[in-house]
This record gives sequence, C-alpha cells and structure tokens, in this order.
Amino acid sequence: ELANYGEYSGNPSRAETREYVKTVFDLMTRSKHPKGHKILIIGGAIANFTDVAKTFDGIIDAMKEYADKLREIGVRIYVRRGGPN
Repeated sequence: ELANYGEYSGNPSRAETREYVKTVFDLMTRSKHPKGHKILIIGGAIANFTDVAKTFDGIIDAMKEYADKLREIGVRIYVRRGGPN
C-alpha cells in the first residue's frame, strides 16, 4: 500500500533537504500502521549535478531529530542511491 511519493531534485541544500525530510517524518510518525510498521524508501538514480553527500547530511539531520518517533512507530528505512556524486 503506497501512501505517498515525494521527490527532491535540483541540488537542494542541506537545510532544504532537512526541512523536506522533517515534513515527511512528521507525517509518517503521526500514527502507527495497523500491521505494526511503515517503510520509507529513499532511492535515486544517477545524480549528475546533485551533491548526494550534502543532501544525505540533511536527511541524517532530520533522522537524528526524529529518531525516537521513528523507532516508536516502527519505521523501516531502505536506501538505494546511485551516481558519481
């Protein structure tokens, strides 16, 4: 069951990525799933001009802020990101 699809591209800054991901985490952690867990997939193909390391710093910042809530809700996170950057 797909709840939502979102995308960030265009080489967002660390701060822009952090705020985007905080919004996603806020929505994900408002309630538990009846089967006990939710899944977040972070994926992407070749990153021609996006600095993936910079954007992942923003994702990690948001994860640190929401870590307890993500654990409480039972969110599983899978990452598949490709590209030279």
